[in-house]
Amino acid sequence: MTAPKPMTKWQASLPEILPLHIRRNVTRGPGGCWLWNRSTSPDGYGWASLNNVTHQAHRLIYTITTGAVAPGLVLDHLCRVRRCVNPAHLEPVTPAENLRRSELTAAGAKKCVKGHELSSYHGQRRCLVCKREYERSRRRGLDWESRQPWSKAKAEA
Repeated sequence: MTAPKPMTKWQASLPEILPLHIRRNVTRGPGGCWLWNRSTSPDGYGWASLNNVTHQAHRLIYTITTGAVAPGLVLDHLCRVRRCVNPAHLEPVTPAENLRRSELTAAGAKKCVKGHELSSYHGQRRCLVCKREYERSRRRGLDWESRQPWSKAKAEA
């Protein structure tokens, strides 16, 4: 068995309440992030083990340093870096609020797929530029699909 890798001065400065095997696998990132350097899920979140139980790394470190997350809440990465495990960059929020804050979901999107700003329209967020284009194309009898940026018809033309 090989000896564990030595800790850097920065890793040694992390809260002593964190187990050594956790501190050894965190490095300093930009903007004060603590980046998890071991196993990650396909969507970029870290995985860590403690007492033979695997946890999401950010949730485990938050629980150890700050306390348990209330039932029904998730941890939102304020820095938007999924590998970040810095408890100061995490905030417990409802899943709905987490989706609203995310720019990767439709709930958090600020622009349409063509890059136009979204606006409120009958209680929904819609791209008014694309809506006008769609209505114009319908009046002219044009096929909406052929006008999309991902359309095969557009690529063949």
